[in-house]
Amino acid sequence: MAVTFRRVTTLVAVAVCLALVPAASHAATLERTSKTQERAEAARKMYENTNAARVRHHMRRLARAHGLTDEATGHARAMARRGDLFHSSGPKRYGVRCWTWGENVGYTSGSIFKLHRAFMRSISHRRNVLNRSFKRVAVGAATDSRGRLFVTLFFCS
Repeated sequence: MAVTFRRVTTLVAVAVCLALVPAASHAATLERTSKTQERAEAARKMYENTNAARVRHHMRRLARAHGLTDEATGHARAMARRGDLFHSSGPKRYGVRCWTWGENVGYTSGSIFKLHRAFMRSISHRRNVLNRSFKRVAVGAATDSRGRLFVTLFFCS
């Protein structure tokens, strides 16, 4: 009787574990999807803030540099992994030709707007945002383990 009870208990425990594995896997997938959507939303907001600043200064809006978006996102991820800001080696690394090139990198524990405002208060970052020769911009975003949001903007003409 004790052996049968032990077998039944073991079978029930295995069945419960097997039932929970797909649920845990599904929850992890949902969490990854949610984080991906958050990063995409952050990149979209930075793009909109950048263009809003240009419009306020009577400048043309920047088009999205779709060919560089993956590279901007990859650079943001690399900074998030390292937990530090650094610049890329430029467009040639990505096989892109630009007459002029600019790059803004930053991170925030707050909102995208706060980071955008910090860019606009910095002479070199502001110069990139308001550079009339730039026609396109790619924006990438990534979060680190501490929840900080790292952002990369690649400007190109």
